[in-house]
Amino acid sequence: MSLSGALSVALSGLQVSTTAVQVISGNVSNADTVGYTEKTLNLTPVVSGSTLGGVQIASYSRASDSVLSATLNSSTSSASYLSTQNGYMENVQSILDSTSTPPALSSALSNFQAAWTQYSASPSDPTLKASVVSTGQALANTINSIASQTATLQTNVQDDLSTNVASLNSDLSQVQALNVQITAAQANGQPIVNLQDSRDDLVGKIAQFTNVTEIQRNNGQIALYTSSGTPLVDGQAQVFSVGSDQDSVVNSVGANVSSALSGGSLQAQTDFLSPTSSNANGVGVITNMQSQLQNFANMFISTASGSFADQYNSATTATGDQASSFFTAGTASNGLPDLASFAVNASLVSGATSVKAGAATAITNAFNATNLSINSTTNATSSTFSAGGLTAQNQTYSGVATAILSGFQQAANTIQSQSATATTQQTYYQNALSSETGVNTDTELVNLTSWENSYAASAHVISIIQQMMQTLTTMVT
Repeated sequence: MSLSGALSVALSGLQVSTTAVQVISGNVSNADTVGYTEKTLNLTPVVSGSTLGGVQIASYSRASDSVLSATLNSSTSSASYLSTQNGYMENVQSILDSTSTPPALSSALSNFQAAWTQYSASPSDPTLKASVVSTGQALANTINSIASQTATLQTNVQDDLSTNVASLNSDLSQVQALNVQITAAQANGQPIVNLQDSRDDLVGKIAQFTNVTEIQRNNGQIALYTSSGTPLVDGQAQVFSVGSDQDSVVNSVGANVSSALSGGSLQAQTDFLSPTSSNANGVGVITNMQSQLQNFANMFISTASGSFADQYNSATTATGDQASSFFTAGTASNGLPDLASFAVNASLVSGATSVKAGAATAITNAFNATNLSINSTTNATSSTFSAGGLTAQNQTYSGVATAILSGFQQAANTIQSQSATATTQQTYYQNALSSETGVNTDTELVNLTSWENSYAASAHVISIIQQMMQTLTTMVT
């Protein structure tokens, strides 16, 4: 080999060593960067005929584990679904004041019931008569407040759904943009490993919205589908939007794809907003709350035989008494009381009329009856309270209130426990993937020393060749 050939070989070693040190420096500096994978060089010899001409970089590689990545994405979807549910159920608990002893609804009902009991013992006492009205107002206000907060929660979840759909569309678009960049970089012989890291990071974000399956294409691109086969990205990014009902997700042609976008926060939101009542945890929660509260209020509004309103209306009316309708409310589209307008009769509140003394004993007895739930279809009293996924048998007024509150509390507790477990699993797989594909600084420092030695050796060879060339030049001159 000629001196010039030897110099070329040494220079190639010097260049590769320099690049290798740069790669290792990048690895070490990103050792704590979430989603960063270890990068390495793939080398190939430079051959000219039968003569070795040094070494060159063939390509860049990154550490990866497709099976572990898929498992992490699946666990991310599950954790996101349950975490989103848990957050909303915490809001429900706050609205229902479930952590207080007793909760606001139970407390207001208990005070109202006690006021009637005391009034029945001393019907001539004006203070006790006023207490019936004031505690009735407190009960109505509590129901109004729960209804108002439930409506606000519904709006907030709808806003969250809209925000998440927009974020999903953005992430899908970015994945396809990176697909195009990766294909172009491959064609030009440029490194693609950092682009692949960025794309994986986006896939992980998409997994928070819905279950996602990744399929490798021959041109370096990936296709993304949901677990049910609905395309997300495959040559082009799909575009989704919130349905006109504000509780579903539709594709670009308006078809409802809510059931296909399963396992992530989108499912948690569409489940929570579902207009269909369900006894499944976290499903149809808004509908269930509104239905159960309306049916509870109806136990005070309905004039079915034996009901609160019937007992009040049927009692003897003295001069100045409110003859009927202790509580009033507008009628909602489903025929049940409009919760926003549920209130004590305005005439009682203003003092224009008085509470019937003759109704006190009958109403006190009604509070203790276990067969005064109202069948909303037949408007008849029943021993079964059935509304919004809840069925309670042989319950008093307070028993129905307790059943409503405990049902949501039990669902919230179950979801909270499941969410904690899912988050733990996600963290485990995240750590496992990081351990498998991330940067080990000890290994990188060993590699750094090796490449520094290689650099030094190549530099020494170049120095020797320079000396030899100087010697030859001196001899010739």
